[in-house]
Amino acid sequence: MNKQNKIMAQEKRRAEREKQQKKDKVVKQLKFWVPIVAVVVVVIVLIWAVATSGASSNNGTQDTGAATETTSGTEDTSTLASETDTSAQTLDTEAGTVAENGDKVNIDYTGYIDGEKFQGGSTDGNGTDLTLGSGSYIDGFEDGVVGHSVGETFDLNLKFPDSYWNSDYAGKDVTFEVTLNGVYK
Repeated sequence: MNKQNKIMAQEKRRAEREKQQKKDKVVKQLKFWVPIVAVVVVVIVLIWAVATSGASSNNGTQDTGAATETTSGTEDTSTLASETDTSAQTLDTEAGTVAENGDKVNIDYTGYIDGEKFQGGSTDGNGTDLTLGSGSYIDGFEDGVVGHSVGETFDLNLKFPDSYWNSDYAGKDVTFEVTLNGVYK
């Protein structure tokens, strides 16, 4: 019986060793693969974040719903193409630089109707790019920026067109407080 117990104990130890070896092998593989998978996941997330940030950004413009004059609420694609390629340009923020018709500028503005700030009529300090003379804002807005200097804050007293796409603003007087942040060169 003693010999039989000894054989059973040896078998049990052998089985436990095999079990421990399998466990050690799995742990070793996990130690190898988990960091690799983690790095791959981080890279994929970063690529996704970069790809979606470019697709979801406002491409340097803001559809404020108030200052842009369009019938569908979106800008003409040729205007977008001309206003979004600022990669080769640098923003000149030197005080005294004067905005001219045809320049691409970066501005901040807040719109007021009857002395009250209205929804959608502000860049909220985020700035927006605008090509002066593109006709993408209500009449008088872009012409009103021409001739002003970088760093200057000024008011534009305008009127929304009677046929403005947002009927709440159509035909109303509006004042935009505008700051010229810079001119692209």
